[in-house]
Amino acid sequence: MASETNQSKNVCVIGAGPSGLLAARELRKEGHKVVVLEQNHDIGGQWLYDPNVQEEDPLGRDPWLKVHSSIYESLRFMSPREIMGSTDFPFLVKKGRDTRRFPSHTEFLLYLKDFCEWFKLSEMIKLNTKVHYVGPLNYGVPSEDLKWVVRSKENKSEEEVEQVFDAVVVATGHFSNPRLPCIQGMDTWKKKKK
Repeated sequence: MASETNQSKNVCVIGAGPSGLLAARELRKEGHKVVVLEQNHDIGGQWLYDPNVQEEDPLGRDPWLKVHSSIYESLRFMSPREIMGSTDFPFLVKKGRDTRRFPSHTEFLLYLKDFCEWFKLSEMIKLNTKVHYVGPLNYGVPSEDLKWVVRSKENKSEEEVEQVFDAVVVATGHFSNPRLPCIQGMDTWKKKKK
């Protein structure tokens, strides 16, 4: 619970991938009220594979992709499962699933769903909600009690929602777009994958 010196805060976590889920769980454990905003239709962040990523923008030049993952179908972990889980919720082998020590991305997504279910995080997650703006409530006005404005919009809504929070955790990851080398003439190369 929130300590006597720290009051319970109203916190927004942006992103329901591994970092966002862990942050939300820890914040709630400390007694804070937490809302998680996730732009996709399910939790997982980077680990929510969608085969349609290539149809959107294969080089990741469009910052507003509908599919925001760079996971590919045959991707497997390069780290063993033993170090990928939470200390209080290990990434264990489950019967009927991928038992390899270096499992597929699908197995890790299932682990994240198990984590979410075990810690009852679903009730605080708002899916299909994209954040468009985060900023201080009274920009330029000195204050002891800084608040944050978060503007978001549900995928099927035209209305933008504005909420005020005591704190914001940005857990959107950094693997949304492929990182490309700077190669002279790359922008004029016309060859396409068959």
